[in-house]
Amino acid sequence: MPQFRYLAVNSAGARLPGTVQAASRAEALQALASRNLTPLTLAEQRSLQLRRQRISPSALAASFGLLSDQLETGVPLLRALQVLSQQSADQVLRSTLVAVAAEIADGSSLATAMAARPELFSTLDVSMIQAGEEGGFLEESLRRLAAVRERQEEIRSRIISASAYPLLLAAVASIVVTGMLIFFVPQFEPLFASLREAGRLPWPTTALLKLSDFLKTWTLPIVALLIAAAITLRSRGLLSKLTRPRDRLLMNLKAVGPVVRSVAIARFCRVLGSLLQNGVPMIRSLAIAGQAAGNQILRESIAAASDSICSGRNLSGPLAASGCFPPDVLEMLSVGEQSNRLPAVLLKLADKLEARAQQRLDVLLRLLEPALMLVMAVVVGFMVIALLMPVFEGSGLA
Repeated sequence: MPQFRYLAVNSAGARLPGTVQAASRAEALQALASRNLTPLTLAEQRSLQLRRQRISPSALAASFGLLSDQLETGVPLLRALQVLSQQSADQVLRSTLVAVAAEIADGSSLATAMAARPELFSTLDVSMIQAGEEGGFLEESLRRLAAVRERQEEIRSRIISASAYPLLLAAVASIVVTGMLIFFVPQFEPLFASLREAGRLPWPTTALLKLSDFLKTWTLPIVALLIAAAITLRSRGLLSKLTRPRDRLLMNLKAVGPVVRSVAIARFCRVLGSLLQNGVPMIRSLAIAGQAAGNQILRESIAAASDSICSGRNLSGPLAASGCFPPDVLEMLSVGEQSNRLPAVLLKLADKLEARAQQRLDVLLRLLEPALMLVMAVVVGFMVIALLMPVFEGSGLA
């Protein structure tokens, strides 16, 4: 559905920027009118958008926590939002809080105002806040939501920081080797011309020179083609079709698969447990938690489990049939269902799986660093031997 960016004026005369999803410009104008907003500008966003406006996850988590603190001390919601907008250093978050506060002043609920901005607030955010508003425990919902967001950001930061050095090492090694093949190795080709004509050039040297010539000729066209393909796939939304094969490949890799599986299941358990604690119905909680898992294979298994629950079955049985969940996780889920402590068990499971994933990731990265050094040593050693063999051949030492 197209998305329209607007600058509008509310009943108090404040200018509010924002976005609205609508099938046409007329429907976008109707949506703004229903919010008592008078548009000054309204323009459709183009589909080719390499960088979307986003709120920093850490800033969003901190805002939820601060909003909960202010509500607990008796500050009205509208005033709390205004204070947060004045304190926020994130420009997108500041303008969003101002717009949300204006809609609440016009009679909208916090969940409704957030739901109108799906590019900034997830279904998890909206559902937990909606449950808190309807149940009269908005402060508690905001605190739990802040904890979930902070935990997700902590896990993501750990993974990024742990894998930064190996990835940097691999990138530098690739650039150095490619640079040597393109600029350094061709300097030796005239020296080996006589051996090549005599048919005495060793096969490692021949292979090295052919690889060097290939990279020198085709590196720039290949890089340009890959960039163009990536832009085309992204702009046309074709990357989503590759999600399922990518997730299946990652889950089936011998070393990486257990880490990917543990992180996805931990995210699912944490979100599901938090939603159930907030009183969100099981079927809706499963749908949101399945999306939050970030894995298409796991999402399909959870959707099948949701259909089974609608038929009166428990949760652990359908999840066991999917083959995606470890036996210990299924056993704990079964115990949690039987003892009516499923939300608490899910949160405990999330902590356990996150710790397991971190431990496996640490071991994997400790092994990856020497493996990368070994591969680089083998590649450089082959290049040195391939360049020295013709010298020995020409001097009669070989």
